[in-house]
Amino acid sequence: MSDAERGDGITRRSLLKTSAAGAVAAGLAGCTAGANPSNETIAGAAGTAYGNCWMCHKLCGMEVTLNREGRAQELHGIDGHPRGSAGEGTKGTLCPKGLSQLEKAYSPQRIKKPHVRKNGELQAVSWDEAFSYAADRFEEFETEHGVEKFVNWEGWGTAGGLFETFLKDFVGVPNHMPHPTPTCFGSMAVPGTLMGLGGGNIRWVDYPDTEYVLVWGRDPLETFAGQWEAKQLLDARDRGATVVTIDPVLTETAKQSDRWLPIKPRTDGALALAMANVIIEEGLYDEAFVENYTHGFEAYREAVADKTPEWAAEKTGLDPEAIREVAVGFAEAAPSAGITSWTGLGQSPDFFKGAQNVVALLGLVGAIDRPGGNRWLGGVGLGNPFEERGIELPHAAKGKKPVIKGKGSDYASMIGKPVQNKIPEAIRNGDVQGMSFYYRNPVPSGAGDEWMEALGELDFFVTIDAFWSDVAREADVIFPEATQLEKPMLGKGGAGAYQNRGWITGSRAAIEPQWDTKPGIEIVLGLAEAMGHGDAFPWNDAEEYLNDKLAPHDLTLEDLEKRDTYVVAGEYGYEKWKKKGFANGSEKFWFDLDKKAKIFKGLSKKAGTEIRTEPQWIEPGTLGDAVDDEYPLEMIDARTVYFSHGGDQALSNPLEQLAEAMNLEEEDYRGNYVLLNPKDAEKRGIESGDMVTIESRNGSTELMAKVTEGIVPGTANVEPYGFGEGSIQPDEEGGNNMQLNAPDQYDDVSGQIDRHLGIEVRKTGGDAR
Repeated sequence: MSDAERGDGITRRSLLKTSAAGAVAAGLAGCTAGANPSNETIAGAAGTAYGNCWMCHKLCGMEVTLNREGRAQELHGIDGHPRGSAGEGTKGTLCPKGLSQLEKAYSPQRIKKPHVRKNGELQAVSWDEAFSYAADRFEEFETEHGVEKFVNWEGWGTAGGLFETFLKDFVGVPNHMPHPTPTCFGSMAVPGTLMGLGGGNIRWVDYPDTEYVLVWGRDPLETFAGQWEAKQLLDARDRGATVVTIDPVLTETAKQSDRWLPIKPRTDGALALAMANVIIEEGLYDEAFVENYTHGFEAYREAVADKTPEWAAEKTGLDPEAIREVAVGFAEAAPSAGITSWTGLGQSPDFFKGAQNVVALLGLVGAIDRPGGNRWLGGVGLGNPFEERGIELPHAAKGKKPVIKGKGSDYASMIGKPVQNKIPEAIRNGDVQGMSFYYRNPVPSGAGDEWMEALGELDFFVTIDAFWSDVAREADVIFPEATQLEKPMLGKGGAGAYQNRGWITGSRAAIEPQWDTKPGIEIVLGLAEAMGHGDAFPWNDAEEYLNDKLAPHDLTLEDLEKRDTYVVAGEYGYEKWKKKGFANGSEKFWFDLDKKAKIFKGLSKKAGTEIRTEPQWIEPGTLGDAVDDEYPLEMIDARTVYFSHGGDQALSNPLEQLAEAMNLEEEDYRGNYVLLNPKDAEKRGIESGDMVTIESRNGSTELMAKVTEGIVPGTANVEPYGFGEGSIQPDEEGGNNMQLNAPDQYDDVSGQIDRHLGIEVRKTGGDAR
């Protein structure tokens, strides 16, 4: 491997030795200042610039202090920001991920120049040569294979969809693999959408008005959707709202809650049915809402008639009286009661039914888009830069049949969504022969071993990223993107601190792009020019393009900076379903999904038992992986406040902070960890700090153990995921738990990767690497 690929030969070990002393130890209570990753102190700041953090893709506003040489020295939050504060007149802060933007910008681990593959080897080249090379290869690919065999993968890139628009509408690529459903929350989002709540609305609680919050399989104090969410949740608790966390792990949110229900993994559906049993039996449901705005209540009532708290206690490991008390408290507070849930109930095929049971509770108590309940958020629109310039898109992909999605595709789920785990098979079959990855890495997110083998079989492979990984090293073209501080940013939304208003936030680049990197938008502009589409992409740079998006609001990025990077605009109220109907396109909220009976017939055939259309309990392993005598522990995985997916594992400060949070900073190891209950650890002779191997029916990986009472016995939590083979962690330290996932382990309905696997954990006996 060349020095260019390794980051000028600097390994994580050598970097850590020079930067550990400058590690930022910040949490919610103290995350307003940063540290210079080079440990230099330069007095006399030259000025202030602005930014919008994209570490977890939520755009918290940043004030950037620059020194006299124009180097970013400190980062601070912006007061009143819709994502970085609790609202008007409140303090804006940044979490550890946001503060890591300083190290990210100047990290020697970054990809510093464009690379292309010549004679089988990656070589650093100029941007002009990289663009020309890519253009020639695209032309050759279309001639030899046809663009129908090319797939565009986008994660959380910052080009605002421009790369997808270019490939689809100008190159003609019909295959696009979106980020969230295959890897994040499909088994929760799809049932929520079919029932009428909407795929994302299970997350958004109206915190300023709520009286009761069920935090169900989430940890919003560590893995929030921006600083606003954690702050508003704590504010709600402090003014008297009840917060109950339902999770196998004693998360940071659980520690701050009024009650923690340490539930066994994949038994959430049983708890939800028992809660419904109590609510209906005691007459605490919203009869008017149920009668006027729901479908299938009688089937729901019958389904829960015998699902008592005592019945659920045997499934969940919870105290039946606790189940009863939480059910009554939630119903009595409704409609000012909400459920915030996401990936914890979205990453196993079993959760398709479990999620249906949980979402049904919101319809039962009428807590949908009402003050204090789960919100349907509004937002603010942005302009279309092509329309602003009078440019008509050629729609080159129109009429081309996608290979990976839609009815009849061998690589799609029951509802036509592309299945990430099936793409290696498509490559082997010759149906997919080219790919582009924009901040996307499938190796740590599903069937890792299959993916590493498949990538080498592609005829043409392009990646846009900031850091090296084994995935990047397989590419034929590597475009190194500038990090957030080095490029302009723009975003909009409704989820934020202003509960009834949308917002826009944006900023210009705070510093010049480091090394020979470019903003993602400018990468697209250069590629378009090289491929003969320059006239349709007339913008000189990323800022000019984003200003066209702001044109309908008579704003520019410079104007936004004068307003602390954001404006709050638009206004919307509650009970939007009264006028617009529900998310499934009907006037009703559906308890019973009998209109989708075909899906349930398919699930029944897969499971070998009847899967009904109404809420129902199915045992763990009926659809997902089973836990048995050979693999007796259930693997789950999680994020932390220090890492966002797989995007910042190359940075030394977050690695150090994670080790300190585990009280294992003295160990010579900076990877991820597997959390075990003392009962499970003692059986296996494992102590905190031991290197262990976790093994499934499909594969294995090695990482360090952390023994803690804060996890339900029988459960092994990999925290966080995104490490090990295929990751951007410079030494690939830690374990890639998706090497344990097999190609056929996914949710047949949504395509969601199954991340709940039966495993065994064994002490390896080796020292920490």
